[in-house]
This record gives sequence, C-alpha cells and structure tokens, in this order.
Amino acid sequence: MAWEAPPLPDWVQHLNAHGDAVGGALNIVSLDPDDLLATARASTGLTDFGADTWRPHYAVLVEALQSEARLTTAGRLVARTELLRALRQRLLLAQAWARDPTILDEPVIAPVFVVGTGRSGTSLLHELLSLDPANRVPLTWELFHPGEAVGDEETVAAARAAGHEVHAFWADLQPAYAAMHHNDGDEPNECIFATMLEFLSDQWGGTYDIPTYSGHLVGADHTEAYRYHRRVLQTLGRARPPVEGGGWVLKAPSHLAQLRTLFAVYPDARVVQLHRDPLKTVPSTVSLMGTIRSMRCADVSVAGLAPLISLGYSLMLDDTMDARASGALPDDRFVDVRYADLLADPGSTLVGLCSRLGRLAPDDFAVTVADHVARRPKGAHGEHRYSLEDMGLDPARERERFRRYQRAYDVPDET
Repeated sequence: MAWEAPPLPDWVQHLNAHGDAVGGALNIVSLDPDDLLATARASTGLTDFGADTWRPHYAVLVEALQSEARLTTAGRLVARTELLRALRQRLLLAQAWARDPTILDEPVIAPVFVVGTGRSGTSLLHELLSLDPANRVPLTWELFHPGEAVGDEETVAAARAAGHEVHAFWADLQPAYAAMHHNDGDEPNECIFATMLEFLSDQWGGTYDIPTYSGHLVGADHTEAYRYHRRVLQTLGRARPPVEGGGWVLKAPSHLAQLRTLFAVYPDARVVQLHRDPLKTVPSTVSLMGTIRSMRCADVSVAGLAPLISLGYSLMLDDTMDARASGALPDDRFVDVRYADLLADPGSTLVGLCSRLGRLAPDDFAVTVADHVARRPKGAHGEHRYSLEDMGLDPARERERFRRYQRAYDVPDET
C-alpha cells in the first residue's frame, strides 16, 4: 500500500475551495517578490535588510514557490506569512544592531550542536538537555521573532504569544502533525529557523515541494547563513544570556550536511551526533515531510522523495564518517549517542553525556530527565505510522546501503 497524506480538516478544504473557485490561489494571495519586500518595509517602517547576501537565495525560493510548489490557498497564505516574517525580522535585527552594535560583541563560547539524520531523536535529546539550567537553548518564539527579543516587555510578550500561535496553527492545518512532532512557543527549536532569515534553510526546502530551490540549497555556500545564525544567537544572548558557567545548546538535523561550515564559523563547537537505525529514520522523515507539505501543497506524493532522502542520508553519514576519520572534521569535538540508549535509559544517558562534554550534571538530573520523559510518553498525541514498503523502498537494499554506518557506530536494527 502506497503512502498517502492524511486528510485535511474540513475547514482547510473549504478554504482551499475558495481559491479554486476564482481560478486558483494565486489570484487571492500574492507572492510577488517586490510586493513582499514593500509590505515588509511598510509594516515596520524600516528599509535596511542588512547585507545583500540573502537576495539570490530569496529570488530562487520565491520563484520556486510560485512555479513548482502547487500551493493551495492555505499554502499560499502560510508561505506569504513565512516570507514576510523572515523579511520583517531582517529589518528589525538590522535596526537593533545599528542602534547597539555591541550586541554583536556578545560571546558565543563553545556551543554544543545536536545533530543526526531527521527523526533520529535530536528533538528529544535537545529537549532533555534544556532541563539543565546551565544550557541556554533557543526557544521557538525567539527563533521566530529574534528582532523583538531585545524589545520592551510588551514587545516580548506579543512575540511570545505570536510564536506559540504560529506553531499551534500547523497542527490546526494538519492534526496528524501533532503525532509526529511536538512543540510550542516556549520550547526549544531548531537552528533552521535562524538560517531561514538568510533564505538558505532546510525549513524552506523541507516544507514545500520546490526541487529547484532544494537543488540550490545543496549547491550553495552556507557560510553567510551560519554567520547570520551566530548574530541571531548574539541577539538572543543579549536579551537572555546563558547563566554563568553555562552555554548555548543547539540542534538541527541539517547541520549534518554542513559540519565543515559549522566548524568554520564556530571553531570551538562541540557536536553531539545521534545514531539511529536509518530504516526507521528514512521512512519517518519522508512521512513527516509529506504530511507537512500536505498542509501547503496540492497533490503531495513521496514516490520521488523517498529514494532521494535515503540517498542523501547515506551520503551524509558516509561523508561524516570519512571526514572524522581523516581529520577533515575534528573527531575529538564529537560525542556519539545511540538512540537506543537514549530510549532505554534517558536519565543515565544524559548524565553520561554531560560528563563526556566536560560539564557537571545538576543534582538528581537523571531523575529529572526520567520524570520528564514519563510525563511525555511516545504516542500521547496519536501514533505515527509508516514503513519502507509504503515509500516504495526495498528493506534488504536499504539495510545493505547503511550497513557500514551501523557497524561503525554499533547502531542496532529496529526492524
């Protein structure tokens, strides 16, 4: 049986029908690149977007959204708001840095990055690390609205409320999403929402079916995106700095493809790499991406996506292994964690991880972690069902593809 996108709620189907009835959503919601720029300027009263390094990526993205994504009315509304939010944040951040250039002197010392393929447990581990008060994590609302994070109390309160509502809206668009990925405005989130502001981010490529942009993303130099990422952290750190003796703990599966760039911008970084059976992560990633795209795009299919994700994961994992072995990546800056161990004994795994990072875990941290996991049992929001066969992938062939990786890190089979 082939994978199918979960059905959309009636209200979303009715909304999309409004667009269809007038010749398509493009007649209702504009994604004209110049109109978006003008609207962002008018809505903030600002004109400076900062250095123009982002503009080529923006141009490719907006063109792909208009010509390839097959956006529904709901999808065009979401795309317009996401583009405007990114443009507005660039304007607000440029203003903040111009008013107080010392923001960009804020230290970002030895940040820890949690990486791994999608669906390998990076979100869970990041969330558990956030339970240590010494670990400063970026919250969803901060990543959505970093330009307001350094504002007054009223501005910050409005940004927090908006961050929560925007993320909650995704589950309204597609209730099945809540069974796959939990988050809200006051919980930690991924670095992809910071690099979105450079318009060079897996968040754009993952949530829309835009192959031209996805190809651009693979071939582009991400250095400026990571530099902008650092400036976002400095801004958030000015608003709420890490506690004394603590530091930033960050997360995104997409870092796995950009580790050389990551270390070029953050030479003192530490990387925690999670390892999980790819025969589980590949179909889970494809199912998640298909579901997210179904919120925005018509006629979602994963037939072509599944083999690309499998190939991409194998290339990233093999490249990281080879680069760590050759010294192209600093192997002594990596800490490896098996997803199986994280699930079996999260408390001891987290305490051990702190020790391997050279950090002292808080008293009773193992108990704190175990209690948190018990309060958030897997499947609390429904069960996420998927399989390799549903994606058109052959299990035997996929097992052989990833055998070298599994042997290198002693990753147990889950199927």
